[in-house]
Amino acid sequence: MSSDSDQAERVIRELDELRDRTRTSGRSVATGYPLIGWGFAWAAGYSSLELLDGWWRVAAAVVAWMVGMSLSWAPMRAAVRTGTEGRMQAGWFVLMGASPFIVAAAQPATWVNIALLLGALWSVGMVFYAIATQDVPYAVSAGIGVVAAAVASFQEAVGPLLLFGLAAGLPLLAVGFARVIATVRRG
Repeated sequence: MSSDSDQAERVIRELDELRDRTRTSGRSVATGYPLIGWGFAWAAGYSSLELLDGWWRVAAAVVAWMVGMSLSWAPMRAAVRTGTEGRMQAGWFVLMGASPFIVAAAQPATWVNIALLLGALWSVGMVFYAIATQDVPYAVSAGIGVVAAAVASFQEAVGPLLLFGLAAGLPLLAVGFARVIATVRRG
């Protein structure tokens, strides 16, 4: 009788290990390149809003955003599917669609405050996604963006958009690069 119970325990342990490996593999593929994209978009895009003038400012920010979008969608063809992707995508569309209304309700004083509000809001969206997928490194790196937006808004030592872009973008880049490197090593 104990051999049946030992075998059942072993099978359960192996299923748990398989679930963990599958989750890790899925995270690497599904979030590696997107985190690089959005880390770059925030670090380069927000920094360009702070450091550049005129149409260069807008052009650089748009290019950075396009990099973030393209790296978000590109890996999804090869990603491990969990069945939640459609609901998560719908959640992101709701967040993006709600953003202008949230800005209108908050009535930030300047366009810099608008950019920081949106950065914090989208960081919260990333944290929610990470919580839903039980992805602690992603949650922590995205959560830094929420704190960075608040700190950037009241400090005066560094341009607020530059500070936010680097503080929120670099942790996303780091997690993204670590995941892509891990995927390449496994492949």
